[in-house]
Amino acid sequence: MKFFTHYTCVRQSYCLNKLLLIMKLTLLLIVALNFQLFAAGYAQSRVSLDLKSVDFKRVASEVEKKTKYRFLFGEFKIPTKRFDVVNAQNEEVLTLVTRLLEGTSFTYRHLENDLIVIVPKITENLRALITGKVLDETGQPMVGVTIKIKGVEKGGSITDANGAFRIDAPGNAVLTIAYIGYITQEIVVGGQETLTIRLKPSAGNLTDVVVVGYGTQRKSDVTGAISSVNSSVITRAATTDATGALQGQTPGAVVVKNVGKPGSGYSVSIRGTSSFTGANSPLLVIDGIPTTSGLNDINPADIEKMDVLKDASATAIYGSRGAKGVVIITTKRGKAGKTTITYDGYLGSRRPNNLPEFFDATEYRTFLEEQYLRGRGATAAVLNALPSYASSNTFTDWPGLVQQNGLQMNHNLAVSGGDDKTRFSFGAGLLREEGNVSPEDFKRYSFRGSIDRTINNTFKAGISFYANQNLQNLGSSEALRSAYRLPATISPNDAAGNPVFRVLGADGVTNPLFDQLNDLRENRNYRMFGNLYLQVDPLKNISFRTSLSPNFYRSRNGTFFDIESKEGAGNGSYRAGTYTTGEQLTLVWTNQLTYERTFNNVHKITATAVSSVQNDRSETGSISAYNLPFRSLWYNLGSATNTDPNGTFRGPTVTSNYVRFNLVSNVARVNYSFRDKYLLTVSGTADGSSRLSEGNKWGFFPSASLAWRASEETFIKNISAISNLKFRLSYGKSGNDRVNPYDTQATLGSSSYYFGSILALGYSPNRLANQNLTWETTKEINFGIDFGFFNNRISGSVDMYDRKIDNIIGNRPLPPPAGFSSVLDNLGKLRNRGLEVGLNTINLKLGKFTWMSDFVLDINSNKVLETANGQKDDLGSLLFIGHPVLVNYDYEFEGIWQTSEAALAASYGQRPGQVRVKDRDGNGVINTNDRQIIGKRIPSWTGSFGNTFKYGNLDLYVLLYTRQGEQFNSSFDGGFKNYNQVYNQLKVDYWTATNPSQTNFQPGNPGPFVNAIYYQKTNFLRVNNVTLGYTFPKKLVEKVRLSSVRIYATANNPLLFTDYQGFDPEWASQNTYGTAISTSTYLFGLNIGI
Repeated sequence: MKFFTHYTCVRQSYCLNKLLLIMKLTLLLIVALNFQLFAAGYAQSRVSLDLKSVDFKRVASEVEKKTKYRFLFGEFKIPTKRFDVVNAQNEEVLTLVTRLLEGTSFTYRHLENDLIVIVPKITENLRALITGKVLDETGQPMVGVTIKIKGVEKGGSITDANGAFRIDAPGNAVLTIAYIGYITQEIVVGGQETLTIRLKPSAGNLTDVVVVGYGTQRKSDVTGAISSVNSSVITRAATTDATGALQGQTPGAVVVKNVGKPGSGYSVSIRGTSSFTGANSPLLVIDGIPTTSGLNDINPADIEKMDVLKDASATAIYGSRGAKGVVIITTKRGKAGKTTITYDGYLGSRRPNNLPEFFDATEYRTFLEEQYLRGRGATAAVLNALPSYASSNTFTDWPGLVQQNGLQMNHNLAVSGGDDKTRFSFGAGLLREEGNVSPEDFKRYSFRGSIDRTINNTFKAGISFYANQNLQNLGSSEALRSAYRLPATISPNDAAGNPVFRVLGADGVTNPLFDQLNDLRENRNYRMFGNLYLQVDPLKNISFRTSLSPNFYRSRNGTFFDIESKEGAGNGSYRAGTYTTGEQLTLVWTNQLTYERTFNNVHKITATAVSSVQNDRSETGSISAYNLPFRSLWYNLGSATNTDPNGTFRGPTVTSNYVRFNLVSNVARVNYSFRDKYLLTVSGTADGSSRLSEGNKWGFFPSASLAWRASEETFIKNISAISNLKFRLSYGKSGNDRVNPYDTQATLGSSSYYFGSILALGYSPNRLANQNLTWETTKEINFGIDFGFFNNRISGSVDMYDRKIDNIIGNRPLPPPAGFSSVLDNLGKLRNRGLEVGLNTINLKLGKFTWMSDFVLDINSNKVLETANGQKDDLGSLLFIGHPVLVNYDYEFEGIWQTSEAALAASYGQRPGQVRVKDRDGNGVINTNDRQIIGKRIPSWTGSFGNTFKYGNLDLYVLLYTRQGEQFNSSFDGGFKNYNQVYNQLKVDYWTATNPSQTNFQPGNPGPFVNAIYYQKTNFLRVNNVTLGYTFPKKLVEKVRLSSVRIYATANNPLLFTDYQGFDPEWASQNTYGTAISTSTYLFGLNIGI
């Protein structure tokens, strides 16, 4: 067990057990606190009284003392009736108030936070003009706030540029004041004619708006499984790729950091593995523009929120593109009100972390002697034949020569504002992320903007655009690996102090300092996308919107290997370069018609019809040239002679490609609500894809979902402990057409041959057509519960799902007589079942101190139901019926053969010190029949536990993240723990005659089953994020003409607990073998609002 911190843990496994114990106790404390709140909440909804000769005000005072309820009386509007006796035995407070007000001219309104407002009974016909102003939490006027009379569909008012409104309402009316992103308030008029209302920002309440695809819904009205992450969470994560903000925050989404090079980003899968090949990327929809290329091009500071659509009822509206989940990204737009300018930036250091320990010079010499002793016999001649560097007195820290602390900085400037007619938002960003191995580097320049215009009551129009440039220097793929492979006994310089290229002589490992200078890889990517829309509201309740969304991407990538680099030496010691270009243009034209109406304040219907056409075109080209006469990198490949050192002409390699496809989608969806309690959503999507063959181009993907808001029922409303309770049930079907556009057609390949003495070009089939290839489909049933207790002090959701994937697209193996090795076909079935839990709690509120927690658990079970062989296992593809799709099928490691077991080892043809594997059938012979499933390469469960502590203006957030149940054959172990080479090795306890290790074999004596020792569990627990911030008091910042100032410090990945031997267990599956290292980042940030 590794425990990476600033102090030493002697008993490392004890440290992890202690940490897990602390987590369990913390969770137990949270549960205990909240159950105590439950008991208290239940008790405080009832009251017992025995009073004599009292008025109503005295009764109210006694109730306030004994319960959580508070009373509010209008001026001169206190019931004067006296009561001879008031007797109540464990009576509901609201029932008591109703009883006491009977026969009076008063009634009451029960508002949020258990506030009881006593108001006079006023007839409906007595109306008055009510004026007022709506302010935000800072006291600034709010524009565009909606004011309506509760229960009345028609009419209402909207605040103007000064936050003012006017509305004609009955004296006993209740006004609802609503604005996106703020808590909806209900105000009892109670005869008042002038109101001043302050709205507070929402914190995940039921009035939050969720993007559901071609529309939005209140969170309380959602019937599918959808999770959301807002801008504050994205900003706090301080990642260069917004996908990283989903890690540990979204049940059902497994987010994995790619190899630790700058700008490498993240990958995400939703609800398990859904293919045989491991392609699980969800559809990304950025401001209505579909893409699967990831979010590394998008500045996280430009994102307002991300909504993750998980179940098939939510994703089915995207038809053929939604089978693997959908992530909808909404960028920031302008809001009516005062023009604001904001700055958000941080500066910090990216540092190597979790570095494995290798042999130092002394330990390496001992190891090398062991290897030679075992492999060649313990003679004096053999020991004298050790390489000269084995006895060298040199102590070189090779990793230290190439590793560095990298600079990380991010600067974002934004301006937004507008009025009730025009709203605008613009932003610019600059990011730089230096790598931990020079010259690795990543830079991103971004600019965005949006303008929305309300032309009149009928027409609205708007435009949004986004542009960015990414510059990525990947550096050398060999420098870091070579630095860890080189023994500390070797110097980078010769006796004269000159750098040496081949420090190990003729061996393949070269001086990594040369690779850093001469092995170059650069990517330059440009992306521009936008959305232009026009919305027409021709009739009441009817809206039509048409939009055009272009998405343009261009890449310019180059590689160069000079003579003195490992790659250059491998190419025959001459310079080589490759230049690759690519362009992609996607156009999406969408037309949407929406009808929305409420009947009798009971039935609410929203019907949506969408027609969308997507056209995608891409071009790529590449040229590779050899034997460049000078260091021209890849900018002057025309100067290459294209001959090897022997003068043989190799010729430049030139490739090009052009791809085009279309997708047509027709969507219909109906949302129905009865009394805001019973909810139904039905949708159907018909997609036509040019990727598939004639007769299979069209697919239909229906879905239906139901929800019951039980907390709106009268018999539950009176249970004060329940703030929200909703049950959801859904079923849906979605598709997948992610094959290359021409994969259903046969293609020809060219090859050259000599016809006599003439070089001729010929063509032959290189791919077999499959005109029967059809849609891969996903059918899913989902049951979910959304809940909130004690005024949402405990809130969250639980989802259980069963997802079945049919007609999985993959390559079906063919027998040799077919002339082709495989054909693309529909060849199997998978099932994913799982449980998702998201829990948020307010554990403690004491004066200025608040402690809140968030907990996420994701359990997934994956099984193969059918392979290309039907109900039989497919051993060639390692697919086994009833087991996960990604398994390790090999011999099971049983330790190391010991000296006392020499006779038994000999019966298996082995010796002490060698790797021992399990004789599964016990027949005394180890053969392929002894191979078995020994692990899986997908997690059994992931989880996170976050805690927020606030005291006044000071806040602290700590997020723990864990992933459990995976096992990988470690290329890191295989490369750095093989003991058969002269390279340096991982510092481990290897077997010798005097040190009978059971975990690592004897140097030079691995035996025939050494691969079995390289399987490692990659379970880990990580401190993912620690952020400490301070928000300056508003009165103080206003003195310098600012609206807000916040400073913060963030640490990402500061601690890691794992048994994995390697840089980072999170990306163990990527077989990096020392090409990148894991890192921690330490940042200091500043937010300013003007």
